[in-house]
Amino acid sequence: MKRRTLLTAMALAAAAPSAWAHGFHASFSVLEFNARTGSLEIIHRIFIQDMELALSDKNKTPVTLHNTPEDAKLIRDYLVQKFLITTADGKALTPDWVGMDLKVDTMFVYQELKNAGNISALTVRDGILTDSHPGQVNTVNITLKGRTQTLIFSATDAAQSVTF
Repeated sequence: MKRRTLLTAMALAAAAPSAWAHGFHASFSVLEFNARTGSLEIIHRIFIQDMELALSDKNKTPVTLHNTPEDAKLIRDYLVQKFLITTADGKALTPDWVGMDLKVDTMFVYQELKNAGNISALTVRDGILTDSHPGQVNTVNITLKGRTQTLIFSATDAAQSVTF
């Protein structure tokens, strides 16, 4: 009887960390052209816990995110380094910060590229969270000129291009 109890306790202890953490690491980004404003609107959906870990690793100090201007700056600076967009001729595009919203375990970050109506091709490199989570998978949906294209990135993937 004692052996069965010991084996059960060991199995529960081994399973406990994986039961508490989510079992996958992913971010989702949507880039969509808004004809009314002429902007390419960008929305990133990221798990808060994963972003806190990445920012803590990067800054060498624990980070707990709240809706503060300081946290917005941390995330804005992080995304400038990790989510890169260039035009067909290699010109880097830096999205304007619109805002962010933290909901329970997920954060939404809003950005935009103004005057994007003449874009016909983009190159994207999505390295969000890949430093702290080597198994990270990032999905980017780009809708421009009535057509949606999906790009999927892992830690080792290079930039990918789309044309419209």
